[in-house]
Amino acid sequence: MGSLTFIGLGLHNEKGLSLVGLEKARKAEKVFIETYTNPMPHLSMENLQKLLGKPIVRLSRGDLEENAKNGILRDAKKMDVVLLVPGDPMVATTHVWLRVEALKMGIKTEVVNGVSVYSAAPSVAGLQIYKFGRSVTIPIPTENYKPQTPYDVIKENSKRGLHTLVLLDFSSEKNRWISIGEGLSYLLEIEEERKEKVVFRGRLAVGLAGLGSDKPVVKGDTVEKLLSYDFKLFPQTLIFPGRLHFMEVEALKVFAETPEEVLKLYV
Repeated sequence: MGSLTFIGLGLHNEKGLSLVGLEKARKAEKVFIETYTNPMPHLSMENLQKLLGKPIVRLSRGDLEENAKNGILRDAKKMDVVLLVPGDPMVATTHVWLRVEALKMGIKTEVVNGVSVYSAAPSVAGLQIYKFGRSVTIPIPTENYKPQTPYDVIKENSKRGLHTLVLLDFSSEKNRWISIGEGLSYLLEIEEERKEKVVFRGRLAVGLAGLGSDKPVVKGDTVEKLLSYDFKLFPQTLIFPGRLHFMEVEALKVFAETPEEVLKLYV
């Protein structure tokens, strides 16, 4: 009987792999990687393969969903297999499902956690992680698909004084990221329609780009100012702060260069 080990890669490049993950991947008989949940633009497959000393098989969404039982799970029945995953392996529901299916088939599983945007974003901004409410993703809109869920989640969290982590979607088929500017414009369009003063031009927001790199970009200001700020790196993320503790105010001033006159409205 084989095994399936899920190993987190972190957020930026192959250097985010932990020593435990590296050791287990080197011992595995076969190594797979998926990057459709986060393409990790700074990841070098060549360097990663040199680091592990073996070839790595790249999997598509279909390989992990519709075809898993005839692919990665079939291999894991008879050999020790590793799946390398951006961020933390068990944050995406696809990987939870895959682990459940493996266990149902009698395959031994293990998880080696990695750095996730859910912990990295609050940490880099200096915000207290237990003061975050529900997170939400802004999808790539189409003519017939533009859900208002992100607006509603920010609204409900704000009512409770909680911060909101807003993820910005990526399409592997189109190789397209949503930028912070596009995400803010998406929310402003909903605001224009509903006029509930949830995401308006004078509201405080924090933009983050290149989390996991040695020089992430972190900037706090009004929505109006962030619309024109050059964040340069991808992937990008947004935080809409709720009520701020005095230590969070100081952190946002120093870590995110947030103007004091904007912060004082959220204490």
